[in-house]
Amino acid sequence: MHFRLPQDLAEQEKGISWRKIGYGAIAYFIMQTLTTIVFIGFSMLVENGTLALQDPVLRITQVGLSILMGAIFGVLVRWIGMSRMKEDLKDLPSAWAIGLGYGGVETIQLVGLPLVSTFWTMLTNINLDPATTSLSADIVRQLEELWQVPFYIPLAGALERIGAMVMHLLVTVLILQIFKQNKKWFLAAAIGIEVLVNGLVAGLSEAGFETGWVILVAVILMAGNLYLLKYLKAFDLKAEPSEELPVI
Repeated sequence: MHFRLPQDLAEQEKGISWRKIGYGAIAYFIMQTLTTIVFIGFSMLVENGTLALQDPVLRITQVGLSILMGAIFGVLVRWIGMSRMKEDLKDLPSAWAIGLGYGGVETIQLVGLPLVSTFWTMLTNINLDPATTSLSADIVRQLEELWQVPFYIPLAGALERIGAMVMHLLVTVLILQIFKQNKKWFLAAAIGIEVLVNGLVAGLSEAGFETGWVILVAVILMAGNLYLLKYLKAFDLKAEPSEELPVI
């Protein structure tokens, strides 16, 4: 989906170009760099004792900080890029392209590459003999556990990623409203949506909820995000955004 959807939209002459999709990808890498800098500073404060945090509080703080900084930096980078670049990006097709690029690269980095690497390792060791292999016992045990994973777990993960893509599209469309409706509160709304979605999904996972419940929540959130996109007329890419997008 993440590779085919942008190509389909471009072929339908919706004004979504690979160049603009690339802008979204660049925005994601900038966000990651800024978030990493914050995490380095946070880790230094923990290591030198300035912040006396221990698990599980430390783990919760790390997850919360990652979600919050990712949302803030991600929204600000897209907003600044759309407002400062010489190319006009203040239209609905551009918002779609940037959202697809941002969410697509996130999926490739967080899920795609690790999944391909893991699957390749499993296939190259499909006839593994624990008694003769040179692999460590830990790796052998991990490979054996991976072959026991139910088939629906990867499918559930794919569904969660589709929900994340929808969220990034909504966030970028909300950023667009800052320019179209001249209301800065859309900036806070965009950050809030991302914190809510990622916070609930990550929070439930960290709390030990079963995968099924986590995916159910992700699907409900995706449905809500799709409704908001429809309300904002974000699927009518042929329409003139300044005329068709409703005023909120």
